Amino acid sequence: MALAAVCLSTVVGVSAQTARPAGTQEMTISLYFADPTRFALQAEQRQILRPETPTALGKLIVRELTTGPQSQGLGRTLPAGEVLRTFFIDGDRTAYIDFNNTMWQKHPGGLQADMLALYSIVNSLVLNMAEIEAVQFLNLGREPLPTAGHLDLRYPLKANILLIR
Repeated sequence: MALAAVCLSTVVGVSAQTARPAGTQEMTISLYFADPTRFALQAEQRQILRPETPTALGKLIVRELTTGPQSQGLGRTLPAGEVLRTFFIDGDRTAYIDFNNTMWQKHPGGLQADMLALYSIVNSLVLNMAEIEAVQFLNLGREPLPTAGHLDLRYPLKANILLIR
């Protein structure tokens, strides 16, 4: 009987993994944290349960970034705790991330820290999700001010692979 089920699944093209409902399939994502020099980003692989929607996956990626790295030597790029107010993806494949004040108040600041924080989010989303091409940052539902004058966040950011080591 088991042999017949294996043969049938091979012929029909159904595997145990594809037959599982969303939320029970595992997937590997790459999260980008500060490398040991704190001047670049380094990927850390994590196994997660695949959420049912791209929006839920985007929220989960940001939440995983706020938990910090699990690998020794990598550094946190976002403050711990709940920083996300809203997350959505528009028809142009731009993700909109609305942070609460915790994100901006607890972030250490400085050009390098700002760049690593923003691109850890952008790279983690864009490089894991085909549904996202760019990320627009918001603060309390509005366009944010530049990060202490360091970076202009009025426009969506695309992945920056030059920051990855």
